[in-house]
Amino acid sequence: MTALKMYIQTMNNLTAKKDSDMVPKGRLVMSRNTEEIAENENKNRDQHSFLCNILKTMKVDKRTPLEFVITGDGKYEIIKMYSEKLLEAGYHNFNFLNVSSEDKNQEMVSSRLARANIVIFMDDPANICRILQKSSILKILYKKYLLEESFMIIGINVGAMCIPGAFMHGSRVVNGLGFVNSCIIDTEFDYETGFRKLIKTVILNKEYFGLGLSDNTALIIEEGVKATCKGDGPVMLINARNVKNFNTRDFNSGKTMFVKNLKGHILIDGCTLNLNSGEVTTQKF
Repeated sequence: MTALKMYIQTMNNLTAKKDSDMVPKGRLVMSRNTEEIAENENKNRDQHSFLCNILKTMKVDKRTPLEFVITGDGKYEIIKMYSEKLLEAGYHNFNFLNVSSEDKNQEMVSSRLARANIVIFMDDPANICRILQKSSILKILYKKYLLEESFMIIGINVGAMCIPGAFMHGSRVVNGLGFVNSCIIDTEFDYETGFRKLIKTVILNKEYFGLGLSDNTALIIEEGVKATCKGDGPVMLINARNVKNFNTRDFNSGKTMFVKNLKGHILIDGCTLNLNSGEVTTQKF
């Protein structure tokens, strides 16, 4: 029996208890960072340094193995920039894993992810979900998230949207990877056009909270439900669980709508949201 098969068998034994009864030991980080070039610099400093800031905030040991999950070739410039910033910050144990050919390299891909303490999504969520939902990779990641305190999944920009159970893909809501199943994350949110889109999506899918992330902001989720806002920008929370008696046809007609019991909160650095109850508190992270 290979080391990987022994690992998977051990994980299966440990998770014989129903997954829904377990409090995840791992952590999730969903982040959005700016793509603006810093003044008087010819490097895209903020976009790629933000990941290093997250790792520092989470007190990640610089020897920790990191795997970036990508879903295709042609991302050499992005790989180069992230590599430079991580090396500058002292992180050397990282790699980029292309899962688009996962069916041909099942053992290698699964083995690398089984060893990783941090897995980072930075790619198109539709591609990530399409590939991972059909593979054994997702089962390995999910069990690591449930059982390993040192394990963390980080989603950067659009890559963050695949982490919950659902995300917005154009005008539709589609299934995500399901590491947390009570919210929809929008990392392309803006207060002019995205605000209306997020509200519409949440009202039509009232079981989810809507969370719109601003630039240079992250949500850090611990114990499966405790989401803490960290960073320079706010997070918009939309809660439509108590909305009743609205006409869905009005959304498509372009009419101004009256909606009762729709709630909204603006979360800033240090605010904590309970993803079960929707309760918001402030505390020092």
